[in-house]
Amino acid sequence: MRNRTHGKSKLNIIFDLDGTLIDSKLRLYNLFSELVPLSELSFDSYWNLKRRGIGHEVILKDYFYYTHRDYQGFQNKWLSLIESSAYLALDTKINNVHRVLEDCNGQFFLHLCTARQLRDAAISQLKRLDLHDYFVNILVTENKISKSDLIRQNVNLEPEDWMVGDTGHDVLAGKSLNIQTCSVTSGFLGKESLLKYGPDKFIGSISELIAVVR
Repeated sequence: MRNRTHGKSKLNIIFDLDGTLIDSKLRLYNLFSELVPLSELSFDSYWNLKRRGIGHEVILKDYFYYTHRDYQGFQNKWLSLIESSAYLALDTKINNVHRVLEDCNGQFFLHLCTARQLRDAAISQLKRLDLHDYFVNILVTENKISKSDLIRQNVNLEPEDWMVGDTGHDVLAGKSLNIQTCSVTSGFLGKESLLKYGPDKFIGSISELIAVVR
């Protein structure tokens, strides 16, 4: 999608959801604690590991001596519960997200692309949090397609467009689409973990975005 105003094209910003526009940390921590009842990891300890790029498989095998079969059982339960309504209810909006989206909306087409499994649940949550109407596209991979392929099929891109997210996957998706990438370091990965992916810009939180993309 491209709109020409006063001789200048209106660019696109493609946002990730979890960790970028909404804070899902409590949801992930609570589910981990439920599925690993022997865990004594505090919220901060769990997220210190995750923000260093240490995934569940390593945590479970190194800290709790899970076998590969144990981990597969954990992963199956995780996928079945992580997008349930009870857990999604724990998510909250990132501070100043409405201001940022309103500021960007006049200058850019805003798109959302998330690797969620369940489109209907994602749409319902966006409506509950009053975020749905900012976006011209809401793209959900549903574990069927990569983010980059889904975006490529639905958005007419230019190199000046932006991909904004908090993980290495978001950076890699943006690079494969030949657009600019901006990493949010207050989400699921810290800056040191994101450095190896080489995003074009770093911001501490989404509230700093408008100064970067102008």
